[in-house]
Amino acid sequence: MTYQLNDRDKSILGAIIQEYVATGEPVGSRVVAKKYLLTLSPATVRNVMADLEEIGFLYQPHISAGRIPTPEGFRCYLNDIMEVKTLQKGEKSLIARHMSRTVGDVRETLKEASSLLSQISRNASIIILPKLDTFLFKRIDFVRLDESRILVILVSRSGMVFNHIVQGEDVAQDLLTRYANYLNETFTGRSIQEMRDSLIHEMSSEKARFDSLVKKAIGLGMTALDGVEGVPDIYIQGKESVFNSPELASLGKLRDIVNAFEDKGRIVRILNRVLEDAGVKVLLGEDMQGLGMDDFSMVASRYYRRDVPVGSLGVIGPIRMDYSRVIPLVGYMAKILSDLLEDV
Repeated sequence: MTYQLNDRDKSILGAIIQEYVATGEPVGSRVVAKKYLLTLSPATVRNVMADLEEIGFLYQPHISAGRIPTPEGFRCYLNDIMEVKTLQKGEKSLIARHMSRTVGDVRETLKEASSLLSQISRNASIIILPKLDTFLFKRIDFVRLDESRILVILVSRSGMVFNHIVQGEDVAQDLLTRYANYLNETFTGRSIQEMRDSLIHEMSSEKARFDSLVKKAIGLGMTALDGVEGVPDIYIQGKESVFNSPELASLGKLRDIVNAFEDKGRIVRILNRVLEDAGVKVLLGEDMQGLGMDDFSMVASRYYRRDVPVGSLGVIGPIRMDYSRVIPLVGYMAKILSDLLEDV
């Protein structure tokens, strides 16, 4: 059934959603008429609510209750009704002040951003860290753990540190130090991707063919870089605000949410699929079913380094989230991060 909302319909749907966001309770026609739309009678509001329910924008949990917006109702509200607020100056100042303390260490910067997103939105926050390839190489160290394992410590110019263990032949620590020194002298200042490409090229060079140390250093460097690929790191903060939500009335739903937060790979896949375009996006209803969180929503955005998208961030909360406030918050944080990453 196709139904074109007129201005009155939109006003009533908007009022219902505002009240539901504020209270979390089903909304009745009398509340809408007396609190939001004083020129309309409860009977008029009730008739429009019935029409909105028929087209799938509202539902009634039981006969004597008011109505609750559906994901489709929220989507209509987001697209055609809601007016996005301007982020308050005090919140902008808070973000700028806290983010300025973390300059030089990208991981600390992103961790602080995640904490602020959760604190200001009063919901859970998620930040996917940039992939290693997007940063400049500073140094690498190899530490012998035993006869078959080597600890790799890779540091980017921006202060990001990647630790992992590679399997290999038994190599004395003094040789590992010489391998690391060669790589540091040769590749410092290049991007990780440039370093990776150069290692592949150098492996077939005359120098690698006749110099055993160079060949082994290059081989270990390639192994080290391959080991840091995979699912990006994620910071998730404020999960307790989601766990305490009235939407998690059943243990089954709580278990689904816990599993969703634990499955970081699934979060990455959903964000990467949805955030193919620039700007702040809202995921709700069917978008969140892949996480088992169909009663929740996510407001998310990519952030950039030199106009190239390198990660994403978002706020997760009940579907009755205050989108008019959270959307500008996520957009502003994405801009701040992009500005901070410009020169790292």
